[in-house]
Amino acid sequence: MRAQETDTVAELGMRDRKKARTRETIRTAALDLFEEQGFERTTVDQICRRADVAHRTFFRYYATKEALLFGMDYGRTVLGAFAAAPADLSLWEAFGHALAATGGRMEEPAEHTTRRRALRREFLEIKSVRDHALVLVDDFGQRAADIAGERLDVDPRTDLRPAALGAMLAGMIRRHILIGSETGGLADWADAFQDALRPTR
Repeated sequence: MRAQETDTVAELGMRDRKKARTRETIRTAALDLFEEQGFERTTVDQICRRADVAHRTFFRYYATKEALLFGMDYGRTVLGAFAAAPADLSLWEAFGHALAATGGRMEEPAEHTTRRRALRREFLEIKSVRDHALVLVDDFGQRAADIAGERLDVDPRTDLRPAALGAMLAGMIRRHILIGSETGGLADWADAFQDALRPTR
């Protein structure tokens, strides 16, 4: 590698590390304030002052105050692994592969997950937090359906399979976020859907 290319790679690496540090500083400041005085009493102004960042910097990393309770681009890692799963896997197998490859991690970074979940559950009755959660659920289901359509090479407007998978995965995520349940793996959900759809005698 030439010296100029090496310098460019090093600069990109430094830039990424600086972004990660800034994101961490904002997140830590916000979580500390949420714990100290509650969600509704904490303002973006206060978070910015505590983190010593400008407003425009805050909004470069987090679109809203509510987003701090869910991490960056909730579900991105799992959905990325779902899209990249081997093409010969069925949709169900591909999503299982994605969960195994990512450890089922829906939010980043792992070291903040427990703290963030505890605060999220404490504040879920606040309308703006609950509304944000529901938007994330819908978005996850839609993105999963889009990926499923691409994997099957079908038109989701005429083939129900992508939408069906997206709806089921959205149900899983909704239960995880709104109820806080850690139970119910893919096999459990498959069994539950089969039981629900099985004709009664």
